[in-house]
Amino acid sequence: MTPLRQRMVAGLQLCGLSEKTQESYVRAVRQLAEHQGKSPDCIGEEELRLYLLYLKNDEQVSPSAFTIALCGIKFFFQHTLRREWTTPESTQGSSWCVPSANTPCPSRSAWRKCSASWAVSASRATVSA
Repeated sequence: MTPLRQRMVAGLQLCGLSEKTQESYVRAVRQLAEHQGKSPDCIGEEELRLYLLYLKNDEQVSPSAFTIALCGIKFFFQHTLRREWTTPESTQGSSWCVPSANTPCPSRSAWRKCSASWAVSASRATVSA
């Protein structure tokens, strides 16, 4: 397992996400990287936007599969890479990609708790380094 994947899995565990959700999120990022032919930390906004369009238009994935991919990729960029997340244009205003109560994407309060625990663990790692 690559250090980047280990870091993502550790973050998912810190957030208390289920094992199935962890597997789904890691798979989503792996598929993104395979599609782009490069490490996911080297993928830019435009490539991400094109990949999401590919999932929707070419693969015609279900709304739930799209949401899982979107949430997994979003977690990776926000928590693993600590990059600011801006929703790609292709997903804005689209009702089926906005997380709802029935999707695996964590709620806002869960994201806040996760972000807080992630920040604490990161600061502890910095202190011990």
